[in-house]
Amino acid sequence: MKFSRYIIRFLYKNVIKKFLFIIPPDKAHSILVSFARIYQSLPILPLITKFILTHRNNNRLKQNICGINFSNPVGLSAGFDKNIELIPTMSMVGFGYMTGGSITITPRAGNPRPWFYRLPKSKSIVVHAGLANDGANIILQNIKRQYKKEANRKIPLFISIAVVARSQDSTEADIIKDVCEAMSLVSGSGLAKAVEINISCPNIDDNQPFTYPDKLDNLLSQLDKINADMPIFIKMPNLVDFVRFGLILEIISKHKINGVTISNLVKDRSNINLKDKLPESVKGGLSGKPCRDRSLDLIKFTYEKYGDRLLIIGVGGIFNAEDAYLKIRAGSSLVALITGLMFEGPQLVGDINHGLDKLLKRDGFSSLTEAIGIDVKKK
Repeated sequence: MKFSRYIIRFLYKNVIKKFLFIIPPDKAHSILVSFARIYQSLPILPLITKFILTHRNNNRLKQNICGINFSNPVGLSAGFDKNIELIPTMSMVGFGYMTGGSITITPRAGNPRPWFYRLPKSKSIVVHAGLANDGANIILQNIKRQYKKEANRKIPLFISIAVVARSQDSTEADIIKDVCEAMSLVSGSGLAKAVEINISCPNIDDNQPFTYPDKLDNLLSQLDKINADMPIFIKMPNLVDFVRFGLILEIISKHKINGVTISNLVKDRSNINLKDKLPESVKGGLSGKPCRDRSLDLIKFTYEKYGDRLLIIGVGGIFNAEDAYLKIRAGSSLVALITGLMFEGPQLVGDINHGLDKLLKRDGFSSLTEAIGIDVKKK
């Protein structure tokens, strides 16, 4: 199906992308989500599309992590499917797993529009959505409806829970209570394979307070009390300060946490060299290529210090198989993306898995697991 993906790549870059990129990005996102909802509900066509897009010779790519079977390591990052309505679509595209949300215990309208701003030359999108979602109860109902079809249960679902104030009057204790309530609800539903606690959302107007060790310790101490029968990951901030990053990891390692997602969008733009002009008035975190190098350095740092304790999901600037492979060799057991899909097209996941298969074979690895952290181990 490599040739079929080539045709889809050609059509996306020369027709679909050109259309999407001449309309405002908020409108483009709405169109994509609405189209996916309709398309995934049609008979036959989704099965044909999955057959065309998916790389199936993936024995090297299979893993069992924390008791979860992954057909391949490439997942959808949190932020695209905010209300977890598109499970069939993510399976159809060929993802090995998906992360939905981030969700909150109560509905949130998000920030005033626009939520997105494109930086085409930099292969980045500025995100300022503000954790808009329909709230945990409605979103869990969305998942239940999709799970009526057994096929939709086959793709492992991670749910991202946001650590965020409900209002300006919310105290630290209020925020922790909301997170614990959402965690209990998700865990009790039995609908998710894992949870990602998003402590580092860069598109809300706070100072990411739970990325500071003392507050994080308070949060995780309360989460420890919940008997969540599933792996828990922490979505890490994209920091220049490796000392602070190390202190966060030290706190995480002392709690009932299985791994970390490295990393979130770039909040501090001061050290980022962009190829596009970005007005100061445009708020939000940078996705895509501006995240790539720092994310890779943070993954290596984490694997070197905590590789025997924390699993790593590598995120940021994945546009091809080589980008994904670098993150795996740096210490990531899984990788995840969103922006790459916007710039490259829906065939990207299949292309990455096909490319990973070839790269692993080239380097003499019989399984992906053998390649994890190899660049750090060689030092």
